[in-house]
Amino acid sequence: MDFLGIGAPETILVLLLAFVIFGPKRIIELSHDAGKALRNLANGAAAIQKQLEEELSAEKTGKPPGAGKSSPTDQENTP
Repeated sequence: MDFLGIGAPETILVLLLAFVIFGPKRIIELSHDAGKALRNLANGAAAIQKQLEEELSAEKTGKPPGAGKSSPTDQENTP
C-alpha cells in the first residue's frame, strides 16, 4: 500500500496520532464533517459540469443557454 509515497506504517502512525490528539468521539465528528464536505464538493463539481455541458451544447446548436427551459412564471401565465 503505497499511496503518494506513504506506506502502511506511516498511515498507521498518523491514525494513532490523530486518535491520541483528538480522541475517539472527535475523530468520528471530523470524519462525518469530512464526508459532508466531500459530498458538497462532488455536488458542486457535478453542477458546474452540467452547466458547462449545457452551454457547450447551446453554443453548438446556436440557441442561448436555457432556451428549452420554462420558468414557473411562464407556466402560470399560460391559459
